[in-house]
Amino acid sequence: MNKLLSTYGCTKFPFSKEIAPAEMFRTEILRNARELLIATLEGRSCAVITAESGCGKTCLWRAVENDLPQGRYRIHYLHNSTVNRRDFYRQISMAMGLEPRSSYSALFASVSQHIGELASQHKLRVVLALDEAHLLPIQVLEQIHLILNYERDSKPWLSIVLIGLPPLRETLKRNVMASLMARFPCRIDLAPLDPEQVKDYLRHRMTTAGCKREIFADDAMLLIAKATSGIMRRIDVLAEQCLLVALPSRSQLVDASVVHKAIQLCGDALL
Repeated sequence: MNKLLSTYGCTKFPFSKEIAPAEMFRTEILRNARELLIATLEGRSCAVITAESGCGKTCLWRAVENDLPQGRYRIHYLHNSTVNRRDFYRQISMAMGLEPRSSYSALFASVSQHIGELASQHKLRVVLALDEAHLLPIQVLEQIHLILNYERDSKPWLSIVLIGLPPLRETLKRNVMASLMARFPCRIDLAPLDPEQVKDYLRHRMTTAGCKREIFADDAMLLIAKATSGIMRRIDVLAEQCLLVALPSRSQLVDASVVHKAIQLCGDALL
């Protein structure tokens, strides 16, 4: 893999998952989503982020988390959503460093008290980001309404961000969720990249990695856009394979023929 770096003039792997928030690709939609989400949390409200897998939901959250002043916020990210009501509060309790409790009622009381103390005594804003939220059972989603209720519903001491696949939108449209959704005024839905954005994305990732020349031909980028449906995670997988396929060639240029070979090698990874 060191040969890949030297051949393309990169200082790091261009399509790695390990990308700093400041170097993340930003379309106008992603910039607007980032600004809207930050404004929502600054306003002590709640949000829902939905998108197909690989479209940048978690990356968006990482960027927002990086932008929020750490001295004013206590942010907790939970990604295991296949839990029951008690384990939901147990996860939150563990993330907050609280003493574990055995019963649901004790866990609920401990978490609620801790959030209230952080907000009222230390002036800290508590944010819970619940990833894979489309997997949350209805019984757990109903708990969100309860945990947001402070001082007879007069104190916005907790913000919750639900992050999940599109089925989350359908779940939240159910009549039983009407009261909960009134508390989530910010709804963000991230779409895949269009062909022009895919071109910009490929160039951005190569440039950010240190490459100073064009590697992907226009016909290659259009084919990558079609093969990946504009989903960034798939683009990363296919683009890296393209670089490896082109490596032995004299030009090291990625054209349509290279992409066709890379697609065959990627197989199910693009599904």
